[in-house]
Amino acid sequence: MVKHEKVRYLRSGQRLPPKNVYYYRCPDHRKNYVMSFAFCFDREEDTYQFAYCYPYTYTRFQHYLDSLQKRNMDYFFREQLGQSVQQRQLELLTITSPDNLREGAEQKVVFITGRVHPGETPSSFVCQGIIDFLVSQHPIARVLREHLVFKIAPMLNPDGVYLGNYRCSLMGFDLNRHWLDPSPWVHPTLHGVKQLIIQMYNDPKTSLEFYIDIHAHSTMMNGFMYGNIFEDEERFQRQSIFPKLLCQNAEDFSYSSTSFNRDAVKAGTGRRFLGGLLDHTSYCYTLEVSFYSYIIGGTTAAVPYTEEAYMKLGRNVARTFLDYYRLNSLVEKVAVPMPRLRRKEKTPPSKHPLLRGLASSYPNSKGDKKSSVNHRDPSTPF
Repeated sequence: MVKHEKVRYLRSGQRLPPKNVYYYRCPDHRKNYVMSFAFCFDREEDTYQFAYCYPYTYTRFQHYLDSLQKRNMDYFFREQLGQSVQQRQLELLTITSPDNLREGAEQKVVFITGRVHPGETPSSFVCQGIIDFLVSQHPIARVLREHLVFKIAPMLNPDGVYLGNYRCSLMGFDLNRHWLDPSPWVHPTLHGVKQLIIQMYNDPKTSLEFYIDIHAHSTMMNGFMYGNIFEDEERFQRQSIFPKLLCQNAEDFSYSSTSFNRDAVKAGTGRRFLGGLLDHTSYCYTLEVSFYSYIIGGTTAAVPYTEEAYMKLGRNVARTFLDYYRLNSLVEKVAVPMPRLRRKEKTPPSKHPLLRGLASSYPNSKGDKKSSVNHRDPSTPF
């Protein structure tokens, strides 16, 4: 915000001042909420545009991927998984050490998707934060690339993004309700991603460890997750570990807002469908982040999100994978010190709530589909 001839005006990419925004129930609209704002158009020659949140266009996305590709990183791979109805590219990124892609190599895969709802632009900023961290030279990023294969489809609904839709595709469908039976003609991008995931699931050399679908939320604050409910209590406990660790790494992530449900309305979502398809060593989440703001623990003031804050959350998501796999090593080795866990009580690791049930994911657990992949080798860092 700067002053120009005693008139305050906004530069590109800034939020409206909160004092100029009004949100209230309106009796003229059946007591529904109405938002209005005051803005001074002080320069006739300028063009003013208003957006629900920071824009992240299809063109910006393509320029970003082009800039990554020009760096010629041997651990970054870009491919076209398919095309949308209007023939826009469904981009798939693979970030990992080339050794993990050699023929016959076993793979632990983390699959991340974003922007299935085109209006949820924070999803793209968070996803870019994840990508930027994973391709960096940070020591944690190097370790993650050595041991994991990251498959990222950052924009599942490129037509909707290009056309400026809020929730639906070109054909008017909410793609995140069609995971059960996507059509290759009507939902081609969703169909392509689902087929790839099923192919990986059926590969005995591949263990699909995580699926995370990134969204933005219009009423909640902070970042938080949705997970699934399972009859197996131990599996349910294991599922809570990643968001608990993320809560320790990211000041804007709220575990208290994280919930686990089996809502019938969500049956066609990626989280629900894949949570039912994949075996008990796979964890599927929806990662939500507020369009507006976050509250830091111990305070009451809302901090508006910026583009950088969204990307920082993405970087913290990536960091948390290392904590998670170190925790797995702790369960197997026991002697390894616990990383980054801040707790005062001296509870034995096997009894601590964060770890309860985790060991049953590994040797001697029931129903292992690919025991050679899912069993952790105690000699490895993970």
